[in-house]
Formats: sequence, C-alpha cells, structure tokens
Amino acid sequence: MRPPERAHPPSRLEYPPIQPIYAGFVRERRALPLHDMSRAMRICILGATGLVGRESLDLVHRAWPGAELALYASRDQTLEHAGKSYKVRAAASLESADAPRGDLALVALDDDHSQRYVPRLLELGYRVVDKSNTYRLDPKVPLVVAGVNCATVTDAVHLVANPNCTTIPFALATGPLKRRFGLQSASVSTYQAVSGAGIGALDEFLAESKAGYAEPNRFGHGFNASHYAGNAVPHNGKTDDSGFSAEERKLVQESRKILDFPEFAVSAQCCRVAVAVGHYINTWLTLGQATSLAEIEAVLGDAKQTPFVTFYAGSSGDGLSALSCVKDRDHALVGRLRTDARDPSGKSICLTMAADNLRLGAATNAVRIASRWFKGEDAELNAPG
Repeated sequence: MRPPERAHPPSRLEYPPIQPIYAGFVRERRALPLHDMSRAMRICILGATGLVGRESLDLVHRAWPGAELALYASRDQTLEHAGKSYKVRAAASLESADAPRGDLALVALDDDHSQRYVPRLLELGYRVVDKSNTYRLDPKVPLVVAGVNCATVTDAVHLVANPNCTTIPFALATGPLKRRFGLQSASVSTYQAVSGAGIGALDEFLAESKAGYAEPNRFGHGFNASHYAGNAVPHNGKTDDSGFSAEERKLVQESRKILDFPEFAVSAQCCRVAVAVGHYINTWLTLGQATSLAEIEAVLGDAKQTPFVTFYAGSSGDGLSALSCVKDRDHALVGRLRTDARDPSGKSICLTMAADNLRLGAATNAVRIASRWFKGEDAELNAPG
C-alpha cells in the first residue's frame, strides 16, 4: 500500500464555485442575538469520529461547557472518547425534513462531503466553520487564521473556511512580521506528521513502526520503502502541470489570501516524515525592509502583536521540536531566528515553526474562529477582538 498522497493520479486542484445558497447566508445581517440566551447553545460536530473531530469535541467542552452536542459521522455508532460514550448519528440524517436546527457547526470532512452537507447546515441555521478545501479560495468565503485576520468574521458572516494545517502556523508567524516590516517573499520546506493523513494512516504507521523497530537493523531494511514508518516521503498528491502538489499549492494560495497579499512570492516543498503528531516548517523570509534580529524578536515575542505563538529566542532552536507541539498544543512554536547571509541587503531571515497539526492546525483554530460569534469561557480559545 502506498502512502495516501500517491493514491490519486496527478491532476489540477479544483476549488468548486460557491453554491448560490451561500450568497444569502454570507450577506444576511440579523438584528437578533446569535442564539436564544434562554437555552443552551447547540453545537454540531460533523466528522466527529476522526482525529480532528475528537479534538474538536475536547475543545468544545472547554469553550462552551454547557452546550448541547450533536455528533455526526458516516454512520450511526457510539463514540468512546475520554472516558465517555457519545451517540453519533449518520450524517445523512441531516438531510431529513426534521433534522435539528442549531447555532454552530464544526465540519471536518473531505471536500465531497463538505460540498454535500455545508449547504444543509446553513439552511438549518448553523454558523459553519469548514475544514475542507472546498471553500478556502472562494472570494465570498473568509479564510481565517485567528490572531491574523479574524476581524473578517462578523455577525453577517455565516460560513468561514479553516485553512490547511501548515498554513495556520505559517500565517501566525509571518502575519505580524508583514504588519511591522513588510514582506516580499518566502521559501518554505515542511516536514509533516502522519496524523495529517487520517486515523487509518496513523494506526498503520504506529503498527508498522512497532514491528520495524523491533528488528535491530541499522539500515531500516524491515520497513516498506513506500510507507510512512521509518521513512520520509514526498507529499505529492494531486501534483499538477506546475510540478507542485496540492499540499504545496495550498500553502501558497492560502497564505496569499489570509495575508491579503496576492503578489506574495512564496514557494513550498512538502514531505511526510515518520512522526505521529506535529508539523515542522523551515522558512526563508525576505522582509520589506532591513531590520535587526532584536527587532524581529521583539515582535515575535510579544503576545499582543503575535498572539497564539510561543517564541523560542536565539538561533539554536533548543526545545523547538515536533514533539514539543503535543505539550503546547494550541500555539505555534516559532524560533531559530537567524540572518540569511545570502542576502547582503539585510532583509532576509531564516525561521523555524512547528505546530500540533490536529489542534492548532485544525480544531483549535476552528474554535477560535467560532469565538468571534460565540465567546467562549476559556480565554485561550477566544480570538482577539
């Protein structure tokens, strides 16, 4: 079995046009409260049994502990999670005439299923944060990183797209630098955890790692050269005529939209590495003006200017690792700041970022986006503003 990225033939990544139904939901501005304060908030998690869905469930309990939950997945089932049992309904039940209405929907589905169910959730009155690719590049739908451009989430907006797992930490670090110094270009190399490929790929990786490392072979001959365990492989799914994969194009296209910088000269190369959780990113940035490392550190280390970032001062990067992410799950880890000696102008720097791809890179950002509509009880999960 090859890694999932290679399961699809090369093709150009298409972002389906917004359906006519969305225009009304995006433009509509209600004078009524976002939900009836005499009752509990009603939250739907679609894709609840997946890795991101389970993380979303944990965060909802932190942000809105009194909320009524409706969980959906591919079929009726019971989810055992964190010592509790949850009833999960088949997503198809949302299409019935008596489907329940609600306030907030957190959607963690693939593109095809998001296209199918997001319109229905909007019809049922939900405000929706969608994690798929489907709406990210649609000009009618905000693509939001909380702490960077969350002011675009107003009461008039009912659908927001949640960016890709590498775009979120990249934007959290580069957004404040753009505001302070300007930004010209970036080259990005990502080293992405297996959990980004889903729960099935992660379980296979863990099983094959256990079996492979049980053999005392220094060359890794016990591993499959086309699988993730003990390996690094190109993140090459849907490579198009440009030679770049869907994952690489996501980072380029999404960062331009989030930073409101369509001319941003950014290029990316992505791979999967033998890590369960935690994406690692090396970046070479050229700023709009020359500045000192001390001034850059002052921006990155200031929580008001650079929210949701844990900054590691100095050039060594001690403590800045993929595994560090699982101990600081709701922040981007940023550090190993150095001058890029190739650029005599003094505008270019080297910077490392890392983030928990299931939390900061997915569920946490979605909950922070939703906090613009429904303020949560956990201040760490509320977006600025």
